[in-house]
Amino acid sequence: MTVPLDVTSAASVRDAIAQIDSRWGRIDVLVNNAGVYLDESMSGVSVPIEIVQQTLDTNLVGALRLCQAVIPGMRQRRFGRIVNVSSGYGALQQMDSGGVLAYKVSKLGLNAVTRILAAELQGSGVLVNAMDPGWVRTRMGGRSAHRTPEQGADTAVYLATLPSGGPSGRFLRDRGVIPW
Repeated sequence: MTVPLDVTSAASVRDAIAQIDSRWGRIDVLVNNAGVYLDESMSGVSVPIEIVQQTLDTNLVGALRLCQAVIPGMRQRRFGRIVNVSSGYGALQQMDSGGVLAYKVSKLGLNAVTRILAAELQGSGVLVNAMDPGWVRTRMGGRSAHRTPEQGADTAVYLATLPSGGPSGRFLRDRGVIPW
C-alpha cells in the first residue's frame, strides 16, 4: 500500500497518518527522507528567499511535522525509531564554506531537531538519530554519484532496527558516528 504525502502540508500529513493507522494500527519507524536541493551552485548572498523558504519547509519543517505526528503513539507504546536523513552538508564544519545556504541550513536544522527530540525522548523507548547517506545515485545525487541507493540506505535500515537501549541523538554515516 502506498500513501501519498506532502510533508509541507499539515492536512496531508494528518490524512496519511490516519490512513496508515487505520491499515496497520500504528507507526513504529519513521524515516524522514523527503528532501529538496534547490540552491545548487547558488551563493548565499543571492539565493532567492523563496528557495530558502521552500527548502526549509520541506527538509526541516516537514520532517519536524512528521516527528510530531508519530511521537505521541510511539511514546504511548514506549517504542519507536526516528531516522532523519540529513547530509554531510548539515555538519557544522560545512558552514565554513560558501554556497548552498538553503540546503545546508535545512540539514543543520534537521540535525538540531534530532538532538533536541532525542533529549526530550530520553528513556521513553523512542530513539531519534540523523544520518548522512553520502553522495547517492538518485535523482538528487545524479548519475556521477559513487554510492548506490542500497549503500545510501544501509545506515537508515540499521537505525530503524536498533535494539532497545540503542544510541539516540547521534549523527551517523556507514553505521558509524560522525561529527555534528
